[in-house]
Formats: sequence, C-alpha cells, structure tokens
Amino acid sequence: MSSEETRAIVARTAPGSFTTDVRVRSHVFVMDEPEDVGGSDEGPTPGEMVAAALAACTTITMRMYADRKGWPLGAVEVRVERLPDGPAEGGRKPTPRYRRTLAIDGDLDEAQMARMRQVADRCPVHRQLEHGSEIVTELAD
Repeated sequence: MSSEETRAIVARTAPGSFTTDVRVRSHVFVMDEPEDVGGSDEGPTPGEMVAAALAACTTITMRMYADRKGWPLGAVEVRVERLPDGPAEGGRKPTPRYRRTLAIDGDLDEAQMARMRQVADRCPVHRQLEHGSEIVTELAD
C-alpha cells in the first residue's frame, strides 16, 4: 500500500451543525447538506463528493493513459448524475446507480475513442464503486 493510501482523511463537525470541515493531506474543504434537510448548504454533500470523485478519477485516468500513449487528447469532461437506485435483489439493499457521460476532445480515431471508453471503466473509483469495499469501524479511545 502506498503512503498516500495510508494517510487518514479527517472530517469534523460542530454540535448542532451538518457543516463539516474535511482535511485531506494539506487540503481543507467544507461539506454540508442542503438547507431543505437542515444543513447550511456551505459545500457539496457527501454523496455529491462520491460522484465528483468518480468524475475526477475518470478524467485523470483517461488523461494518464492518453499521455502515456502519446495520443492527441484534448479536453476531457465527465458528467456524473445519480440515478434512482436499482432494484433490491436476493435480500440485498438497492444498488446505487450513476450515469457517467464522457465528452472527449482531440484528434482521436475511432479505435482510440473506443479505447478511451474502456479506459474510463478502469479508473480506481469506478472499480471501487463497482466492486464495493470493506469498511472496518472502531471507536477511538
């Protein structure tokens, strides 16, 4: 596991507030809930951050691949929308669903465009969402 993967991300909220300060390495940002559910809408929701992580990871993965291949990839825009959950099957909870739309600029041929579509599915966040994760929860002393 790389040192980046072992660094803790810390989120802290004050009593009576959904507004949450999040620290990732040297970066600090705010997450919150919309006003209609009791938040102050000072930042994106945790669910929106999951979708944002999918969008950003997809663009980065596509860029890294094209750069490694020396392909003339221009701008890449990824739009992610949360869809209604899929049906619950076999006693499982409903499956969260997303629509991801890729807008790719550049002088790529048909085969390269098809490959970029495949590469999008290889981004680590996509794989994590698709295959799930194990979360170990413990109380601090």
